[in-house]
This record gives sequence, C-alpha cells and structure tokens, in this order.
Amino acid sequence: MANPGFYNNQRQNQRVPVNLTAKISFGSQVTLTGRIRDLSLKSAFILIKGAVHMQLNDEIAFTIEPLEAAQQSAVSGLARISRVSAGEGIAIYFVRLDEASTSQLRKLVEC
Repeated sequence: MANPGFYNNQRQNQRVPVNLTAKISFGSQVTLTGRIRDLSLKSAFILIKGAVHMQLNDEIAFTIEPLEAAQQSAVSGLARISRVSAGEGIAIYFVRLDEASTSQLRKLVEC
C-alpha cells in the first residue's frame, strides 16, 4: 500500500505535501511570497496570488524558508516555471542548487 503522505502519480520523484513559505524573485525588482503545497527533489508547486505576469520557462530565483531557522537552513537556487495555474500558483522545477541547499531539500522531502 502506498504511503498516504505522497501523491501517487507518474512523476519520477514523488511529491510530499508540505506547508512552507517560499519567496520567488524575477530579476532584481520583483519578489513575491507564497506557500509551497508540495515538494520533491526536482520540483515544487507554489501557491501564489501575484499580479506579475509569469510564463512557462521563465527563470526565477527562489528561497524555501526553514520551519525553524535556528535548526535548519533555507533552500535557495534557480528554477524554471513548468506550469502556471491562474489564480492558484505555479509549478517550478529546480535547475540550480548548491550542495547545502540540495542536502536541506533531501531532509525536507524525506521527513
């Protein structure tokens, strides 16, 4: 029987439901804050209600804020938008993470 905490789908990397704060930046002028609904080692879905025009393949900088800043570090890197759900949010896939962020991401997904 599948673990009920995972989404059962055709993805290579299973997504884990989470409720974490994410900040995304478009260039140096626009930063939006949203909530991550689900997370995998390769991607995330961010609930965000921004008025910024977002398109598929736009590159963004992102930061996933830790639950407890004293015990965990943030996950930061670059991602591309793979899906835009109007009024709901965006799906992103990670294109560049440093070693520390990759390690922290594994901890978040494997909890």
